Amino acid sequence: METLVKTEHPYIVRKSGVCGGLPIIDGSRITVRLIAQFVKTGSSAEEILASYPYLSLAQIYDAISYYFDHREEIEQDIEDNKIKNILKKYNLRLIPHDEIPGAGRIVTEKEFELLPEEEKEKAYTWETLPEGWE
Repeated sequence: METLVKTEHPYIVRKSGVCGGLPIIDGSRITVRLIAQFVKTGSSAEEILASYPYLSLAQIYDAISYYFDHREEIEQDIEDNKIKNILKKYNLRLIPHDEIPGAGRIVTEKEFELLPEEEKEKAYTWETLPEGWE
């Protein structure tokens, strides 16, 4: 059964089973983390709205407000979800795409063992991941 937890922000909730229980915009799967990442790269609320037209400006501003009220928590969530930290946490490998820069697929240790040798040689671990992948 899904548990809904309201926050002090009217449009921000946590739902067990939705986005890992992280704070989201109510009625969506848009995390406060995602909105915070847009803000950190200089996007305005209006620019975010252009990407997510089914949200309202009030919802977006409330997510931004939640981020500033809970900055340490959201910054930790951003850090935890960086590719390098995901690879480390779950002992995964990244196989870069041959033709699309910045794209690739993530494989488990078991899947990695089944790969052809030439793919294994291209694989990155969290320790060997180049700067551009962060």
